[in-house]
Amino acid sequence: MAAAAVQTYTPASYDHRAVDAMTDVDVAAQRLQELNGLDHMKSCIRDVFMKHGVDKVFGVGLLHRHYDVAPNEKIIELGPVSSPWVVGDDEVVTGGSVLPHTWRVFDGELKPTEFRFVPQRDLPNVDRPVFPAAFVKELIGVLQETGLDEVLGVSLYEAGDPDNETMEVTYGRSSIVIPSTGLIGSKVIGPQGFEAFQAAWTFSKKEGEDLIAHHGICAAMGVDDGVTARHGICAAKAEGGVEARHGICAAKAADDGVTAHHGICAAKMNDGVNALHGICAAKAETGFEARHGICAAKASDGVNSRHGICAAKSAEDGLKAQHGICVAKASDDGLKAHHGICAAKASTDGVTSRHGICAAKAAEEGMTARHGICAAKADDGFAARHGICAAKASKDGINARHGICAAKAADEGITARHGICAAKAAEGIKAYHGICAAKSIEDGVKAHHGICAARIAEDGIKAKHGICAAKAVDEGMTARHGICAARLSNGDAIKV
Repeated sequence: MAAAAVQTYTPASYDHRAVDAMTDVDVAAQRLQELNGLDHMKSCIRDVFMKHGVDKVFGVGLLHRHYDVAPNEKIIELGPVSSPWVVGDDEVVTGGSVLPHTWRVFDGELKPTEFRFVPQRDLPNVDRPVFPAAFVKELIGVLQETGLDEVLGVSLYEAGDPDNETMEVTYGRSSIVIPSTGLIGSKVIGPQGFEAFQAAWTFSKKEGEDLIAHHGICAAMGVDDGVTARHGICAAKAEGGVEARHGICAAKAADDGVTAHHGICAAKMNDGVNALHGICAAKAETGFEARHGICAAKASDGVNSRHGICAAKSAEDGLKAQHGICVAKASDDGLKAHHGICAAKASTDGVTSRHGICAAKAAEEGMTARHGICAAKADDGFAARHGICAAKASKDGINARHGICAAKAADEGITARHGICAAKAAEGIKAYHGICAAKSIEDGVKAHHGICAARIAEDGIKAKHGICAAKAVDEGMTARHGICAARLSNGDAIKV
């Protein structure tokens, strides 16, 4: 006798209200705790996944948002970056398709909330998820009964890897998944964990590992209750001496001498490692030392740190750039490093900019350096905002938005998008995802995934890895790893 076919469920269409109704991550995490969400995940919710055999197809995720999304936008993942795209209802877009990877219960049915971009060439190999109708019906019932339908959603299964954990960082209206950078113990997050925002879980049949947290901010396989903090990003159990400082990292101030400085990193004291300014630690006994809390430098072999950013080897010509950051040559031409960024003395006026980074002029007109980044003139409407160059708010309409240079909203149609970039709406230049402007007319300039514009013409400018490449012609400029490389006036090459 042939087995009966499993009835399947088709999720509803995208509904912006389902995304707009979500809360910030801290509010969602608090609500999850109030509703005993972890206990339900380890019992009735897990039972639904295991009963219907979808534990390796779907997991659950904490419903939250990091920024507002407009009704005509969808949050779409492209590689490690998720950002709002303006797309229609059709899944087909230029170059591929946008397919849902996260759903939530809204108005009594499953509706997608987040998507991923799949290139056209990869579509034949994509396994589209199948929702058993009985699974969806039972899951919706359990989530509504426990009150978790507004807190937890369904996401595609992704196995956590304790050795390659990641964390999500949000910049403006883009969220980026990056590798976690350090490990501070292996502490189980209990109910008293502080600022520990787990965002995704999967289920396991192995006893003692029923619940696995991964790829949120905390990503780890657990012990008794299946939840563990990894890589010193999220906070951990308070009774073991670990606590969160400023909501960023956890540190143990106990027998092993590890402590948190300014809520960012922890440092061990008993072997010469010390944290300066809460960013990095350095070992002093072997010649390494932290400068300004950023990097360490060894003085014994000619390598030295300049203003806590990079180390440079002192040779016949002075200092060269290493590790892709420019150091300054202190010689007759008057080059000098200011606050760890390459400054250059060009003439009697003191300081000008080199290599596309601006230094500061402390003269009569009131320009000065703020936090190592170009500050601005105050007497004609320029001002430094948050240590970043702000703009002139006058008749030409330039203004500072969120401490980043905004744009000119005048006749030529330049405007600020999300406080990041200016976009000209005339002659084909537009803003893509609030990051860059792109001109798609006869000169062949186009936007690539909302990051950069690339010109593919006879002058040899091309886009590399979605970042602006440089012109490879007689003057010796070339692109290295998709970032511009340049040549100094004395012939030395700056490589990134």
